[in-house]
Amino acid sequence: MLADFIEKTRSEPFEWGKNDCALWCASAVEYETGFDPAKNLRGTYSSQFECRQIIMAAGGLVSLISPRMAWHGVCDLDGDGVAILTLNKRQLCGLILDGRAVVKMERGLRVADEFTVIRGWSWRKL
Repeated sequence: MLADFIEKTRSEPFEWGKNDCALWCASAVEYETGFDPAKNLRGTYSSQFECRQIIMAAGGLVSLISPRMAWHGVCDLDGDGVAILTLNKRQLCGLILDGRAVVKMERGLRVADEFTVIRGWSWRKL
């Protein structure tokens, strides 16, 4: 369950290219399904600037992540899952759990009730 993943990883530090908002979400997908949608991205950048370069080269966050989430066990967000979302005018990746967004940020996890989902995915247990 996503709640178990969140509790298990709550204290792990934020680190660009290893455990940032997007890779933390990819780790949640792997935890739940065994599939790592960001396997070839891990360790390829180490700063916010380098992360942004990868995102921009792909044409944006949705263009970078959507193809990685196109596999047989994933569907459009339907309840809990992972999402690209807007939170305080920032586009981020986060987990959606019980109607709230949970985002890995440099100062820890942020739980938000007010956010906008741009694109999201759920999965069935494989």
